Amino acid sequence: MTSTQEPWWADRDEEDHRPPAARGRGSRRTFGQSWWGGQWVSALEDRAALDPGRLSRGRSYARRGAVDRLTLAPGLVMASVQGSRALPYTVTVRVTTFDKDEWTRVLDAIAAQIGRVAALLDGELPPEVVDDVGGTGLGLLPGPGEIQPRCSCPDVGDPCKHAAAVCYLIADAMDEDPFAVLLLRGRPRGEVLSALRARRASATPGSGRTSDDDAAAAVRSGRAGDITEVAGVVARDAYARAGDPRPAVPVPPLPPDRPSQPVTVAVDPPPGSGIDPEALRLVAAAAAERAWRLATADPPGPQSP
Repeated sequence: MTSTQEPWWADRDEEDHRPPAARGRGSRRTFGQSWWGGQWVSALEDRAALDPGRLSRGRSYARRGAVDRLTLAPGLVMASVQGSRALPYTVTVRVTTFDKDEWTRVLDAIAAQIGRVAALLDGELPPEVVDDVGGTGLGLLPGPGEIQPRCSCPDVGDPCKHAAAVCYLIADAMDEDPFAVLLLRGRPRGEVLSALRARRASATPGSGRTSDDDAAAAVRSGRAGDITEVAGVVARDAYARAGDPRPAVPVPPLPPDRPSQPVTVAVDPPPGSGIDPEALRLVAAAAAERAWRLATADPPGPQSP
């Protein structure tokens, strides 16, 4: 007779070795609250060709709080997962990284859109970057065979529930910082931004970008607004290229019709910093309104003590 008893590593919770604060946590929680987090979950469930039954077990495990804090590195995620044994298991999730030539194609495609570069330099990763990368024949989000989860547990399933749980919690990392998707493809935020700045600075006229010579022309004509599209141009160099020993002073642009909204920071202050993120946003919004009123000669109201 064939036994129907599940192996010892199957889903059983008789011995819960997690800390008390982690037990029974988030039975209804969903993964991927942000656009990027949601896209990661979609890729995980619809494109990555992983066993849906195994993913379902991993989703439940992640909701229970069994996964310790994730560590992300280029093309790699590491975590400890508490199973039915006293000692946690070690999980690694590898994501296929782009090689040097592929990254060149990706960065060239992004740099061709000045709006994308501006958003990235402001700490944002616009969803349109997915289409930009797709135009090069590559996929920014992983496809079949590009997610490789491994665990130190004896379960030979691919993935086991511990590794599948970590896969889901990667969505949380992308909720906090969308640049995690670029890191998993092999490049940290700083390297990506440096490469984009270099491309903008070396752009040539006629390519749809503003070069150093374009900046000099803007100085000569007083078209100060044109200079806002220049990345990495030193002001004294732009004046030197103008040719006139006494170039005209650029005319400042008129203020907008209404106060601008401050740029949202990519990551909230650390929990132990004592800084309330919402209070910080309110202070920034108030400062933006005061600056706008000063620029439009509309005096701000009396100050609070």
